[in-house]
Formats: sequence, structure tokens, C-alpha cells
Amino acid sequence: MAAAQHRTVLVLYGSETGNAQEIAEELGRTCQRLHFQTTVEEMNAVTLPELLQNELVIFVVSTTGQGDIPHNSTLFWKRLLQRRLPADCLTQVQYTCFGLGDSTYVKFNWAARKLIRRLDQLGASTFYETFEADEQFPDGIEGSFARWSDGLSKHLLDKHSHPPGLEPIPNDVILPPRWSLEPALRGIEKTTATSKQPQENGDTSPKASSGNTPPADLLHVPGGWTATLAVNERATPESHWQDVRLVSFDVPPRAPPSASGAAPEPLRCQPGDCLTIYPRNFPADAERLIALMGWEAVADEPLDLSKCGALPRGLFVPPTPTTLRRLLLDNIDITAIPRRSFLKSMSFFSTDEYHRERLLEFTLPDYVDEYFDYATRARRTIIEVLEEFTSVRLPAARLLDIFPLIRGRDFSIANGGDQLLHQPTGPGSGASSCTRVDLLVAMVRYRTVLRKPREGLCSRYLASLPVGAALTVTKKDVLSPVHGAACARRPLIALVTGTGVAPVRSLIHERLTHQAARGAVGPMLLFFGNRNRAADYFFESEWAALGGEKTADDNDEIDSRLLTVFPAFSRDQREKVYVQDLVRREAAALAALIPRRPVFAVCGGSSRMAEACRRAVWEPFLDAAGGNEAERAERRRMLDEVTWWQEIW
Repeated sequence: MAAAQHRTVLVLYGSETGNAQEIAEELGRTCQRLHFQTTVEEMNAVTLPELLQNELVIFVVSTTGQGDIPHNSTLFWKRLLQRRLPADCLTQVQYTCFGLGDSTYVKFNWAARKLIRRLDQLGASTFYETFEADEQFPDGIEGSFARWSDGLSKHLLDKHSHPPGLEPIPNDVILPPRWSLEPALRGIEKTTATSKQPQENGDTSPKASSGNTPPADLLHVPGGWTATLAVNERATPESHWQDVRLVSFDVPPRAPPSASGAAPEPLRCQPGDCLTIYPRNFPADAERLIALMGWEAVADEPLDLSKCGALPRGLFVPPTPTTLRRLLLDNIDITAIPRRSFLKSMSFFSTDEYHRERLLEFTLPDYVDEYFDYATRARRTIIEVLEEFTSVRLPAARLLDIFPLIRGRDFSIANGGDQLLHQPTGPGSGASSCTRVDLLVAMVRYRTVLRKPREGLCSRYLASLPVGAALTVTKKDVLSPVHGAACARRPLIALVTGTGVAPVRSLIHERLTHQAARGAVGPMLLFFGNRNRAADYFFESEWAALGGEKTADDNDEIDSRLLTVFPAFSRDQREKVYVQDLVRREAAALAALIPRRPVFAVCGGSSRMAEACRRAVWEPFLDAAGGNEAERAERRRMLDEVTWWQEIW
């Protein structure tokens, strides 16, 4: 019993986009090779007494929003913060932590730092040095993790030796699957086909004839809402290089979870909330993978997943039997960029020695640059890699163990206040009002360095949906809110680019509801940047109705206007002009507002923009103090009291 306790490792992850989870699962495999009894789980699923049942605990936690703990870790965090906990309650816990962050955010890696500080307060101690990874590192988080993980593995081997006579499981030996379809596949005749090309068999079933249409039935997502696509139209001209869509959904109230007789529950949204869409694969792509792997004989046989025991989190399947093909269509991210762990799994099932060695090279810390060039920089997809390494045949039983799952895509809600209420019209609409949710979506289409066209999975899925289509969505609540009557009284200074204007539009709508009720809304300044005024000035007419742009001839004070817009269109003149340039130009106006504790909302698709905007605000305000250290300290104090709310993707 004691020996088992001294060979256990608990790997816990707090993940918002999936990166921390993937790293945690890779660490779990590393510990398995060292013969630790290993459990990998999200932080919310574990109680504090369970921490004490493991010799070592490894935390992998990302920072989201404004220095926040990820959504799947908030319950665990609340448990740690309980006041009644004794100061020495975690003295038995030995831990390490790998934090994921982005140094362009003001609160860089705060989630990991807060977690470490609280664990230490409760008596826990580190057994290996913690690490803060930075998206801005030259080799990104992947490179720093490879080096940190390699050091951790050596430390475990040296300081936490395994039982005598038991050597680590070699890297060229495959581990037992964590998730296996074998119980469900047992009894189904295995394929004997050797061809890797799709067969022209004249099949007219949906799997062959609907290659350009994803499944139309509703995905079974716990806690989901049924939404109807009401609007799916371009917000940019047809001639423009970028297709940006205004996508609107009508979401009717849903029945309460129990038959309590309670009234149907409407979807309530606040600025900063996200609507999560769950994209699905296209039948042609699923068929392509089935043929590559030789899964034709089992692809459409019924699978009873209840025979498989535990299943991975995020696997959305109906309670009735499914098929391998439906798992591919609904759950398996076959067009994702393969992680190093996927390439390693491929190596175990290669019959070609060169292929095997090449795949293993990509997984070694010394070859991180090669992996980056091959997979990340070239944006190769899983299907393309499998087509290149033709000797690889992955067994269907390991589908859930090897392939990544499709994760929902979060989109900032672009409307708020009274704009959220909607009365649907048309046949079958009924009389009940619903929640109208607007999204501003840039469709992901580009060419890689290999000159291959690419289209984002969710972009392709949304583009294929006709108006009136029904789909399952969920809502993700903002963790650090900046709405409400108290915030509305403070000035709003929004520094946004492109579709980053979406959450700011929602916030402006919400602030207007307080203005109508109480007449107490602080001035709103919108610094908006994009390429061309004629092509991508999103919601221009709305901004004009609320006050619009401040011209050189306009002598109105900012406080006398509801909204003042400062647009920067970088490609409309010889010298490029960006948002941060206009921020510096308006330094005096901003300086006058900073003592009033404004809310800075910084949103867009560039971390460099966010950092440049922060410098454009901070530097002129501090430089105005000159050599007066007392005044400079006072100005720093005022900057500490502003709210810097940043959403960069």
C-alpha cells in the first residue's frame, strides 16, 4: 500500500483553449514511462483531500482574460481560497507548476503565480522548479515546454527512482491506451483492405454523396442551447480580400433541467461573454481518413461506447450507439496541426524505418525548430501528414487516444443591452421572444508557406450553414467583468483593431442602457484600426449615430459627446497609421481622463498592437512628470487604478 502511494503522480490542468490540457496529457505519458501510477485531470474535478493521496502533483495552468484562472479551474480555486482551511493542510503536497502566458498582457502568468502563492500559504512545497512559459518566446511555448519537460523527466529519474530492476519504458515502446475503443469494436470484422485510396464504388449513401455538407443534426453538448442561424452575411465588400461576416443567432428560452414547473430559462449575455460554436468535419474529409487508415470495414458498424468505460472530456456523443464515422464527423479534429505527441504515436505504427526515425526526430527537444518548420510554420494538417507518411496505419481502437478532439470555438458576443432582445418572425417562429446574439467573424482563409490554401475548420463550417439552420451552442461567461452601472460612470477608452470591435460594441450597447435610465455614463472614446475605410470600417453607421468621428474643425469637448471615434486606416495613405499612433496624438485628452479611473478595453488580433497601445498610454502620461519623482509616483498610482481589460486572440 505504501509503495503504491509513493509511486503516484497527479497531473492537473487549467486550460482555456486546450494547450494546457495537451501539455498535461504529455506530462502524464512521461510519468507513465517512469512507472508512476499517473492520473491526468482538469483541476475542477479534484478535491483537496485527493491532492494528499499522491506523492507528487504537477500543475499545468494557463492565464486567461485579465489574469484569471481558466473556467475549468475556478471551482478548484474557490476550494483553495476557503478561509477555514488550516495553514498547514497541504504540507504533504509536493508539486511543480508549468504556467502558460503571454507577456504582452499586463497580468502575465498571473494564474500560475496566484496558484503557487496559495499552495505555499497552505504548506505545500515544490519538488522541481516551476516555470513561466511565454507565447512571445522565439520558439513559443512548445519549445520551452520541451526543455522544461526534459529536465523534469531527468529529475524524476534521479530523485524519485523506480523500484529496483524496473527500467523506464523506452521511448520506442508504445504505452497502453488511456482511452480505447477496443471493447466497442470487439467482434466487428477488421478490414483487410490494403489500398490507401478512396474506392469508387458508386455508393450513394450520405457518407459518399454529402462531402460538402457537414451533419445537420444537433450535437449532443451538455448544457447546450439550440440556436437558429438568423443572419450570415458579409460585413466587407465582395471585392475585399477578407471575408468578415456578421453572424446572428436566435436562441429561444430552454426548459429548466428538471421537471419543476419553472419557467423556461432565457439566454442572458453580458459584455465580454463568448458564444461557443462546435464545428464539425465534412464527410469527404472523414472518408479520406477512413480510406487512408483502412477502416472501411468498421467505419459504419454500430459502436456502443458504454462498453468502453471512461471517455475523454469534451467527447460529445448521443446516448444511443454511434459509429466510427460519426465520431470522425462530430468529434475528431482531423484537420488540426499535429502536436509532437501525435507524431510520436504515428511512429509506433510505421512499417518504414526511415519514416519511424523521422517522426521520432520531431519529438526530441533538440529538434524543436525542425518540428516548428515542418508542422506549425507550414500549417500541415493531420490528414496531410498521414498522407505523407504512407507506411503509418493507426488502429481504429486508438482513435480517442491518439487524435485530438474538436474543441468549441469561442466568439465574443458583439451586441448587448436592448439589442439582445428579439422577436422572431416567419413560419414556426411562435410568439416567444428570444435572445439575439451577434458575432463578428473573420473567416480564416489563407495560403501556407507551401502555397497550399487553408480554411479554418469553424470558418468552413459556418460558411456552409444556410439561414434557418439549427445548431447547439454554449455560452462562456466573462471572468473579469467591466459592465454594470458603476463601470458605466467611468470613462471608456477602447483601443481595438478589426473584429476586436465586437466585445466593445457589446459594452457600448450595455452602457447605453444605464444612460437611458440614470443619465450617468462616462465619455466613450473608440480608437478603431483596420486597413481600409471603404472596406472594413465595421459598424460605421452606428458610431456616427452616437457621435462619430472628431474632426479637426470640431471644437466639442469629449465630455459633451456620448461617443468619440478616432479611426486609423493603415493602408489609405502613403504612411501607415495605426491605433497606437492616434493614441499618442491624443495623449492630452487621455491624460485628462486618467484621474477618473477609466476602463481601457484593448481588443484585437495582435499582441504587438496591445503592447504598443499600452506604451502609447503609459509613456506620455509618465513623461509629463519630467524629473519630478513625486509627481511621477503619483502618476504611477493613478495608472495602477485604471482598468486595463485586454482580449487578444
